[in-house]
This record gives sequence, C-alpha cells and structure tokens, in this order.
Amino acid sequence: MNARFSNQFGDNSICHLIFSTAFGYSALIFRNQPFFVMKTLLPLPSKAMLIRSNKNDSWGKPNSCPDAIEVSNLIKNYFVGKPIRPPWKQLNIKNLTPLQQSVLKATAGIPFGETRSYKDIAEAIGRPRAHRFVGTTLANNPFPILIPCHRVIRSDRTYGQFGGGVELKINMLRHEALHTGRLSQS
Repeated sequence: MNARFSNQFGDNSICHLIFSTAFGYSALIFRNQPFFVMKTLLPLPSKAMLIRSNKNDSWGKPNSCPDAIEVSNLIKNYFVGKPIRPPWKQLNIKNLTPLQQSVLKATAGIPFGETRSYKDIAEAIGRPRAHRFVGTTLANNPFPILIPCHRVIRSDRTYGQFGGGVELKINMLRHEALHTGRLSQS
C-alpha cells in the first residue's frame, strides 16, 4: 500500500491534485475515469516538501476534476474542525484484503475528537490478538485523514507512530479536541 503504485491503468489515467489546508499542503492521487482515490497525502509546509517526501509515488498529471475537488474539500474541512466521513465509494480499497478493509472501516468509525487503541480496533474486527496486524495495516493506510488512523494510539495511552510524524499526530488530536470542546483554548 505504501510502496509505489503499480500503474495498471497507464500513465494518463493517474492524476493528482495538490491543495492547501490549514496544516499545510496536501494532495490526492487518483484515477480520473472512473474516479477513485488511490492515496491521500498528509500535509507538509510546502508543495516542494510534499513532492520530495512522496517521490516514489506515481503522481500522474495534475488534474482538478470535480470529484477530486469534492474529496479535497472534505480534507480541507477536517483541518478547519469539521468531522468528515470517508467517501467509501470513491476510495480504491479493492487491493486490500477483507481483514485490512475491516481495520480501515473500524478506524473510520472512531468519532471525531476520540481515540481508540490498536487493541480496541483488533477487538472491534473480531481478532482480539491482532493488534500488531492493526498497527501494520494502519501504518500503510493509503487514505490518512479520510481514514483517521491518527486516532489510534497505544493501550498505555501513548501516541505510537504516525506516517506524518508523531508531532503531526499530536497536533491533529489537539485540533480535534479543541473543536469538540475537550481542550481549552488557553
């Protein structure tokens, strides 16, 4: 999932949209016709940093089709404090196993402003001992923000790892807590 995309549709079918959020520049990599999101990229301070940090991905050509704009607006809304739901029909999850899909779906069910442990997710998918599998699946989550893997923490309540770095994970969790009233603005 995190490795290079196999470009089974030809270079002209893969597209990208880079956009600005309150946390920096983010991007979608998607197939245009039919539309589906292949990957979302976590925000970085500049477009150049975003591109450099994801240089192994097949970006395809720039495109701002209406479907991509709609999904990018979901991500932008998240970063201004609005809860979002994953646009499942627009996410390319067909290359994931049913068990990996169940991890992503359980993770997507974590409410805005709340957290769950890797163990909680393992129990939610009916595999109580599979917390490492959950961690591996979430480490390779192709749709961060849309599938809120940053809301999954260790059982000891420490943050654990995150593809965008622990600092971004902490900032995203604080952002959610602030917007749900669980964190004062002082």
